[in-house]
Amino acid sequence: MGKWLCIRTGSLAVLLVCSLSGCAVLQDKPAAEDLSLVLAGMEGSDGVSFKGAAALLVGGKTLPDSTLYYGGKVADHKKISLYSLLPDGAPAASASEPGPRQLKQGSAGTPVLFTQMVKEKGKWTLKQASPVTAESNPLENLNPLRHLEELEQRQKTVSEEAGSARGTRVLRIELTAEEARSQLAAELEQEMQAIRPAAPGGSGSTASQHTKALEAKTALWEQKRAELQQRLDRAAIRTVYYLKVDPKRNLPERLTWNRTLTYPGKSGTDTEETYITQVDFYDYR
Repeated sequence: MGKWLCIRTGSLAVLLVCSLSGCAVLQDKPAAEDLSLVLAGMEGSDGVSFKGAAALLVGGKTLPDSTLYYGGKVADHKKISLYSLLPDGAPAASASEPGPRQLKQGSAGTPVLFTQMVKEKGKWTLKQASPVTAESNPLENLNPLRHLEELEQRQKTVSEEAGSARGTRVLRIELTAEEARSQLAAELEQEMQAIRPAAPGGSGSTASQHTKALEAKTALWEQKRAELQQRLDRAAIRTVYYLKVDPKRNLPERLTWNRTLTYPGKSGTDTEETYITQVDFYDYR
């Protein structure tokens, strides 16, 4: 169950158009209105840098080798690059350099990952990735701009987290149960389609052999897809975001995303998996 969850994303009109950051200060506004202002402020920024980490917890304990440290930059509103980082925050062996490259190893066996995307016709499109397979490169699903955009589009409840530090506000955004399930189902289907067996080239007897091999692989893929859907149907899903906001500039400082699945285990007791992502934004331009 852990593998299928591990490291795998606006209808609300904003009436205030910001030509400068901090065009309105968040003061005693309803939390949902605060969220709209923050998302508008983010959209009005030319660029920003970020660093984050993602990990999977099973039964409250971090799954070995599930933690991924990453960083990235946004440029010209619609271009984003993400790359893997070592635990100390340093880029892993040339991961921050643009362009495709061979998969290498950073220190302590950390793989080098790189992804570059562009927003086209309202959707984020993958332009470059190393490695190219989604199964080996989870960065596409860690795009923080996509997650912020989804906060605007999804059905949710928004409230202000009590006890926020002075000078900041923390908004708590919880998706409805239906939205949480729909979001995860869409992500899993995208991942399954990305690894669907494809027909190789060839002719004659070789083509016949390839056809049989493809049929066998496709049958296995369909079986695993059905099993995945069954697990999803039995799971209870809860997705909560915490957005730390600079109230003077109307800009996100930190986005934390918790997705928790609870499903029947083999021993008859429930198993709980929590996927946690946290990303800090800085150097707005």
